[in-house]
Amino acid sequence: MPVSSSMKYVIAEGTKELLQTIPFAELSVGNITKQCHISRNTFYYHFRDKYDVISWIFHTEIALVVGDTLDPENWNDKLLLLCRYMQKNKKFYINVLKFQGQNSFTECLMDFYETLVRKMILNIEADKVLSLSQEQIGLISRFYAYGLTGSFMDWAKDGMEEDPEPTIRMMEQLTSGKIVSEIMSLQSRKQE
Repeated sequence: MPVSSSMKYVIAEGTKELLQTIPFAELSVGNITKQCHISRNTFYYHFRDKYDVISWIFHTEIALVVGDTLDPENWNDKLLLLCRYMQKNKKFYINVLKFQGQNSFTECLMDFYETLVRKMILNIEADKVLSLSQEQIGLISRFYAYGLTGSFMDWAKDGMEEDPEPTIRMMEQLTSGKIVSEIMSLQSRKQE
């Protein structure tokens, strides 16, 4: 592993250790450099700020848990693995989820889900001829990303205590359109 990458891991681990005991809002670059026994210059060589560290942690840990690619066929199983990983590290994740705004963990989740839904739509378009514009694909992806992120945030705000599997299975049915189809079918039967 190159020295630059290993130093990123050192900074990330130091940040995670600090966030076990202090709120994210109180975390400073000074705290991180002291925890990691590095200079501020070393920190800024690797990261722009504490938000950049959190984003790097999220994307690095996602890659370790769910792999480098998002597969539209088994995204739900990979998401379940990610939730289980986060449960094991919940002090850290609950702490960083409290922060909202640019470069926040929530923003990382939005990007993650939006990319996932976009890939799912493009996968469908490859099989069937759909005439969705890039704008429509973007809107649909963002819509589902908000719902998936909101559901995840609710689970996290409740302390990540509940088993995430039932929620993920419901999300799977929602994104597949199965629930909407069942509702529409029931509605049309009711009108007959």
